[in-house]
This record gives sequence, structure tokens and C-alpha cells, in this order.
Amino acid sequence: MRAYLLTLLCLILCSCTQTDGMNTNKKGAMNTYKKDVTLWYEAFNMKDPALLDRILSENWVDIPTAPGQPAGREGVKPLLAQLTTTFPDFKVSIEEILQDGNKVIVRSEITGTQRETFMGFPPKNRTMTIQAVDIHEFKDQKIVRTWHTEDWMTGLRQLGVFEK
Repeated sequence: MRAYLLTLLCLILCSCTQTDGMNTNKKGAMNTYKKDVTLWYEAFNMKDPALLDRILSENWVDIPTAPGQPAGREGVKPLLAQLTTTFPDFKVSIEEILQDGNKVIVRSEITGTQRETFMGFPPKNRTMTIQAVDIHEFKDQKIVRTWHTEDWMTGLRQLGVFEK
């Protein structure tokens, strides 16, 4: 009976050790994805499209794309230039990062003062603050797909687009 209990205890301990090892590896990957995803936001904050090359897959898919945006990693670079030129103080602040497997969800706040025409609307030198939510899917340490939603309706209202 004693040998049986000792064997059972050893099996339980071995199982816990293996599970802990798997959790450590999984946690390591999660921390890497969470850390890596911040490069996306740094690219906009630093006005540095080279950072996009480090984080985005060459065939990255943007859902939904901006009007006229070409496909792939190269397609987002003109958008970065346009946003950071139109809003010279453009800033994305990460509010929260969550992860589920190979997907990282980021809730952020976007701010900027419009200094050039945006979406056909002339600048009134007003500042906007909008919320955004992005879901980034990772494969081979790169973002392969991003789903995003930004509250541009609030932003356009703050910029005075709807004023008569």
C-alpha cells in the first residue's frame, strides 16, 4: 500500500512539473507577443516605418483597409506618413493588452491635432482623442493579420467636420 501511494505521489508531482514547464513556455511566448506588438504603436509614435518591417509579415492583412490602401506591409507605410503629417503630434497610447493564444488585443487611445487636410476636410487646428481596439494575429514572430476599429466618428466631430 505504501509503495502504491509513493508511486501515485511521484506521478502527480511529475505531472505538475511538466505542466509548469508548459505554462512557462506559453507564458514566455505570451510575454514576447505582448512586447512585440508594441512595435506597431511605436512606429506611429516615432514616425518610423522601418519598425513596421520588424513586426509585420510581408503579406500582412489589414482588416478593414483604409480607402485606397495597397495590400501588405508596404501598404500601411503611406498611411503612417499621412497620419503623422496631418497630425504632427499624432500619438497612440496603449491602455490595455490582452492575449489569447497567438492573438493580442490592444485597447488604445489616439490623439492628434489636425494641421493638414484629412479625408477632404480642411484643418481647423483642433485636437481629437479617439478610442481604438486592435486584434493582432501572430505567426512566426510576425503580425500576419490585424483587425481594427477606431472611433473616427468621434474624432471627426471633435475636429469640427460636422459644424455648419
